[in-house]
Amino acid sequence: MFGLITLFILGLLITAFVLVLQYRRKVADLELLTARLRKEVDGIQQRLRTLEGQAEAPAATSVVAVAPAEPASVAPVAVPTPLPPPTPAPVPQAAAIKVAEVAQAAPAAAPAPAAPVPPKPAPPIPARPVPAVPNTPSWIAHPDGLVAKAKNWLFTGNLVAKLGLLILFLGVSFLLKYVSAQVTLPIELRLAGIALADIALLAWAWRIRLSRPGISLPLQGTALAILMLVTFGAFRLYELIPAGLAFAVLFVLTAFTCLLAVLQNAVWLAVFGIVGGFAVPLLVSTGSGNHIGLFSYYALLNAGVFAIALKRAWRVLNVLSFGFTFVVATTWGLLRYTPEHYLSTQLFLILFVLFYVGIAIAYCARQAPRLKHYVDGTLVFGTPLAAMGLQYGLVQHFHFGLAFSALIAGLGYTGLAVALWRRAGFKLLAEAFLALGIVFGTLAIPFALDGRWTSAAWALEGAGIVWVGLRQRQTLAWAFGLLVQGAAWIAFLIAMQELDTAAALHANIWLGCALLAAAALVMAYNFRHHASHLHPEFMSSLSVLFLTAAAAWLLGGIWSEILLRTDATTQLNLLTVSALAVAALLAVLARREQWHAPRALLLAVQVLAGMVLLSRASWAWDQHPASLFDGSFLSALLLGAAAFASARFLALRARGGDELLALAARPLLVWSGLLWFAAILVPLVSWLLRLIDGDLELQPHAGEHWLALYLIAVCVTTPAFAILARRLDWPQLRWFTIATWLGLGLWSANMLLALYLRDYLPTGLSWLALASALAAGEYLLLAWPQAGWQLGLRAQRLLHTLRTAAPWLMLWPVGAMHVNAWLAQHEDSVSPAWARYLPAWAMMLVLALLIRRCRAGAWPVAPIAEWYQRTLIPLGALWSLLLIAAWNIFDDGAMAPLPYLPLLNPLDLSTGFAILLAIASYRLLPAKQLPLPALWQARLPAVAACCVYVWFNLMLLRTVSHYVGVPYTFDAMLASQFVQAMLSLVWSITALLLMRHAARHQRRQQWSMGAVLLGLVVLKLFLIDLSNVGGIERIISFVGVGLLMVLIGYLAPFPKAAAPAPAEPQQGAA
Repeated sequence: MFGLITLFILGLLITAFVLVLQYRRKVADLELLTARLRKEVDGIQQRLRTLEGQAEAPAATSVVAVAPAEPASVAPVAVPTPLPPPTPAPVPQAAAIKVAEVAQAAPAAAPAPAAPVPPKPAPPIPARPVPAVPNTPSWIAHPDGLVAKAKNWLFTGNLVAKLGLLILFLGVSFLLKYVSAQVTLPIELRLAGIALADIALLAWAWRIRLSRPGISLPLQGTALAILMLVTFGAFRLYELIPAGLAFAVLFVLTAFTCLLAVLQNAVWLAVFGIVGGFAVPLLVSTGSGNHIGLFSYYALLNAGVFAIALKRAWRVLNVLSFGFTFVVATTWGLLRYTPEHYLSTQLFLILFVLFYVGIAIAYCARQAPRLKHYVDGTLVFGTPLAAMGLQYGLVQHFHFGLAFSALIAGLGYTGLAVALWRRAGFKLLAEAFLALGIVFGTLAIPFALDGRWTSAAWALEGAGIVWVGLRQRQTLAWAFGLLVQGAAWIAFLIAMQELDTAAALHANIWLGCALLAAAALVMAYNFRHHASHLHPEFMSSLSVLFLTAAAAWLLGGIWSEILLRTDATTQLNLLTVSALAVAALLAVLARREQWHAPRALLLAVQVLAGMVLLSRASWAWDQHPASLFDGSFLSALLLGAAAFASARFLALRARGGDELLALAARPLLVWSGLLWFAAILVPLVSWLLRLIDGDLELQPHAGEHWLALYLIAVCVTTPAFAILARRLDWPQLRWFTIATWLGLGLWSANMLLALYLRDYLPTGLSWLALASALAAGEYLLLAWPQAGWQLGLRAQRLLHTLRTAAPWLMLWPVGAMHVNAWLAQHEDSVSPAWARYLPAWAMMLVLALLIRRCRAGAWPVAPIAEWYQRTLIPLGALWSLLLIAAWNIFDDGAMAPLPYLPLLNPLDLSTGFAILLAIASYRLLPAKQLPLPALWQARLPAVAACCVYVWFNLMLLRTVSHYVGVPYTFDAMLASQFVQAMLSLVWSITALLLMRHAARHQRRQQWSMGAVLLGLVVLKLFLIDLSNVGGIERIISFVGVGLLMVLIGYLAPFPKAAAPAPAEPQQGAA
C-alpha cells in the first residue's frame, strides 16, 4: 500500500511538472506578445506626437502681424492646405480641432506683405505588418470557465456511469504498484542523482544571484542543505562513505557556505553554514571521545567566525557560534571530562574566551561608528559567565583554584578596560569590562574565605554602600550595595546548608541571622527616609522589601535555634510564642513610625505561625491521641480564638470609617476560620469517632466514617455562624457558611466516584452526612435572603445545580445496585439489563416532575425556574440521551424472561422515553431564547433526523442479533455478510427515497445528503463487501445496490437551479 501511495504521489508530481512546463511555455509566449504590443503602442504614440507638432507649426506661421503704417488695409489670411491623413494612423481629432481654432482666431485686418509658402504635405507613413496574435486559451481568458466545466462534468450526466473512473484509477494504481515492485534503482545511483541535480540547482541559484536575489539566496541555502543531508545519509543511513570523508565533505560545505555568505553579504546563509559546521562532529561522531580533535575543529570554526567578525557585524552569527561552542563544551565536560584532560581543556577554554572577547571587541569596532547597539551584551557578559561555570568544573579539585581563576579574570577584564578606556567608541565596552573586573574581584573573596564570614562582610559592606549612595544620590552606588546585600544573603544560606546538626548547634546561627536582620532593617529605614526626594514609589517598595527581609531573618534565626534544641509539643509552643513576639515588635514599630507596612507584616507573621502549626500538627485522622488536649487542639483553639477576637476588635474600630483597619480585620477573620475548620475540627472529629467506633484499626470503614462525621460537624457549625453573623451585625462572618456548600460539593463528588467508578455503595453514616449537607444547604438558601444577604444569580445557579444534580445522578447507580441484589436471588432467569433500565426510568420520571414544577414555578426550582428550563433540564435530557446512546451501541436489548421484540423492549422503550424527554425540555425553553446559534437551530431537525436514523440502524442490528444469531459485537457484525448486505440495501433505499424526494421538490442540499449516503454505500461495497470472497450475500449487495443506483439515476436526477424570481414592475413607471 505504501508503494502504491508513493507511486501515485510520484505520478502527480510528474504530471504537475509537465503541466507547469506547458504553462510556462504559454506564459512565455504571452509575455513576448505583450512586449511586441507595448512596442507597437509606443511607436504609434510617438507618431501621434509628431503629427501634432506638424499640425501646430503651419497654423502658427499663418498669423501675420498688423503693420502700423497702414491700419485700413486688411488682407485675408492664407490658410495652408490641410495635411492628408496618414494611412496607418489618422490624425487625432484633437489636433484637427486645434488647427481649425488657430485659423479662425487669426485677425482679418492684418495685411500680409507676402504670401507664405505652403508646407509640403507629409509623406504617408507605411503601415507595419502586425504580428499574428496567438489565440488566448479559453481557460486563461475566462478563468471561471474551467470551474464551470468541472462543475458541469461532475453534476450532470449519469453519475453511476462515471464511477467507472474510480475503477480505472484502481487498475492504474495496481499497475503502478506492480511496476514499482519490478523496477528498482541502487541507492548509490539515487544519491548520486540527487547530488548532481542539487549541484545544478546551486549553480543556477548562483547565476541568478544579481538579478533575483530574493530567490537565489533561499535556493542556495536549500541546495547546500540537501548536499549536507545527502552526505550525512550516505554516511549514517547507508554506510557508503567512511566517517573521515563525511567529516571532510561536511566541513568543506560549511566553509563554502560561509564564503558564499560573505561574498553576498547574506547573514542567514552564514548562519546556516555555521550551524551545519558545528553540527558536523555531532552528526558523524563515532563515539571515540577525541576531545582534542573536537575542540581543535571548533577552534578552527571560531577562528573563521572571528575572521568574519572583522569584516561583517553579524551578531546572530556570533551568538550562535558562542552558544554551540559552550553548549557542546559543557555537555562534553559533564559526560566525558576527567582530571587527566585538565591541561588541554584549560588551554582550549582560554582560547575560546579569547576568541569571543575578541569577537565582542571587533563587533564594537564595526558598530560604534554607526552609534547603534555597539556592545553585544550576550557575548560581553555571557562569555565570562559560561567560562567561569566551566572553569569551576576544571579547578574544583584545586585548593583556591576558583579564587585564583576569579582573580585572574578580574585582572584581565580590568586590564582590557584600562586599554580601551581612552579609545574612541569603546567607552561603554570599557565600562562593561571594568564592571566585570570588579565583580570577579569581589567573587574572589568568597571563593577563598568561609561563607559565614563572607556574608557578614558583604552585609555590612552592602548596608554601608547603600547609606553612602543614598546620601550622595548616586544610583549606581546604592544599586551595587543592593547586589552586595543580596549576595550576602545567598552566601549565608549556602554556608548554612553545609552545616550538619552537630556543627549547627555550636555555630550560633541566631547571631548571623540577627546581623543580617539588623543590616536589612537599617537599609529599610534609609530607603524610607530618602523616599521623599529620590524615586518615592521605588524607594517605598524597597523599604517594604527590606523590612520584610529583616523580619524573616529575625524569625528564621529564632526558629532555627528552637528546631535545633527542642522537640515535640514544646517545640510547637515555642515556635508559636516566638512568632507572636516578632508580631508584637512589628506592632510597636508600626505605632511609633506610623508605618502601614509593619501592620501587614504582622498579619503575615501570624498566618505563618498558623501555617507552621498546621504543618506540625498531626493530620492523620487515626493518629490523634486519645485525649483531646494531648495534641495541638488546645493551642489551635487559643490561636483561633485570639485571631477571631482580634478580627472582631478591628472590625468594630473600622466602623468609624478606617478602611485600613477593615482591610486588616478581613485576613484575621479568614485566618480564624481556617484554624477552626482545619486545626480545631480535625482533632475534635477524631476524638468523637473514637467515642463512637472505639478502636479505629478494627473498623473497615473508619476513614469513610471520619469524613462523614467531619462533614456533619461542618454542617452543624456553619448555620451557627450564620446566626451569629446576623446577631452581631457582622456580614463578613456569613462567608463561613460557604464551607457547607463546599462540603456538599466534595462529598457528592466522592460518592458519585464511589458509585460510578468503584461500584461501591456508601454506608449509612455517609448518607447521613449527605442528608445533613443537603439540609444545611437548604436552610442557608432560605436564611441568606431573610437576613438581607442577597446571593448573586450565578451563585444561586451553582448551588441549585449542586443540590439537584448530585442526588439525581446518584439515582441510577444506587438503583442498579439494589436491583442487581434482587436479581441475584433469581439466578439466570431474569436478564441483568433490567438493573440499568429501571433506575434510568426513575431518573427520567424525576426529570418529568421537574418539568411540571418549572411550569408551576414552585419548589425546588424557585426562584430560578428559568435556569432549570434553559440549562439543568436540557442537560439532564442530554445526559439521558447520551446514556441511551451508549446502551444502543453496546447492549443487545435482551429482556429475559420476556422474548425480544423490536421497539417493545427495555432498550428501545428507554430510547423513546429519552426522546420524549428531549422534546419536552425543548418545548420548555422560552420562545426565541434557545441557547443555540441561529445556524444550529436551523440544522437541529436534520441532526435529530440523523440520530433517529442511527437508532433505526442499531435496532436492525439488534434484531439480526436475536433472530439470525449474529453476536451483537463490532467484529461479528463486520464479519457477517448478511449484515453487510442488509446495511447496503437499507442505506441504498434510504438514499433513493431522499434523492427522489429532493428531485421532486428541487432541493439540492437534500439530494447531496443522499449522494453522500450513496457514496458511503459504494465505499463500503469496495472496502468491506468486496473482501468477502464468495457467498450469495455479496452478490445480493452488488446487484441490489446496482439496481437501486440505476433507479436513482433514472428517477432522481440532480435538481436544477431555481429560476430567478421575475422582477416586479415599479410603481409609477411611465
